[in-house]
Amino acid sequence: MKKIIGLVIIVLLTFTVLVYGQMGECKKHDIIIKQLKLTGDQEKDIQKIILEMKKQMIDQKAKMQKSQLDLEETLKAETPDKSAIEDKIKEMSDLRVRMHLMKVDSWFDVNKLLTPEQQKIWRQALETCQAMECQMMDRDSKKPMMKKGVKEQMQKKSKVKIQKKAETQKVD
Repeated sequence: MKKIIGLVIIVLLTFTVLVYGQMGECKKHDIIIKQLKLTGDQEKDIQKIILEMKKQMIDQKAKMQKSQLDLEETLKAETPDKSAIEDKIKEMSDLRVRMHLMKVDSWFDVNKLLTPEQQKIWRQALETCQAMECQMMDRDSKKPMMKKGVKEQMQKKSKVKIQKKAETQKVD
């Protein structure tokens, strides 16, 4: 029983950190979009894609929060049901996967709208963002909560890297 409760606490902390980490994504999108130097039509179409993704993410996050509440309720039962707890954890995992797939879908939808030069910047921005997320997840696995200001520093470093890559491409 202690193992199950420990596992659930770890899962809940992980999901909390992931949801917290996704809050800064809007800023990343804004930085990248400025560097792409989009046409008016491209900007409108991309804003539609991003808006739709944000709406879907809100729905998924709400489902995630409801699942977390259901899990808490299941855990507080007089005689917790192991299979019910496992089902809730799997449900939450599936929701997390769907959220990641939504991001991938929107990334490809935006990529279709870009010129080959813009696609290079977009791809490099993705690589930079992935590296930043991996660093954040690595830190988060060691410490459940990020220290104040670390996230902002990471975003600034990411912005500088993206700008430098975009500038070097202009020179080539």
